[in-house]
Amino acid sequence: MEFESVKNIIKKGLTDAHVEVSDMTGTRDHLDLLIISDLFKGKMLIQQHQMVMELLKESLKAEIHAVQLKTMSFEDAKKRGIKISK
Repeated sequence: MEFESVKNIIKKGLTDAHVEVSDMTGTRDHLDLLIISDLFKGKMLIQQHQMVMELLKESLKAEIHAVQLKTMSFEDAKKRGIKISK
């Protein structure tokens, strides 16, 4: 699956999201996702992950074999020293 497609799917559902996609295995179907969105504020980690998995569920049926998620708000990303490129 094309990484831009994954980004677009996520950004369609989480409109303020900063999304980084990387390939964990070289096969382009095991993805490592960093998703930063203020729509995650006040939600438990499991709820954040459920939000993302709901967006990706159709792709997971056909094109994506596995995902590793890291989700957080912009404030949490800043606290963790994560630099967000524009």
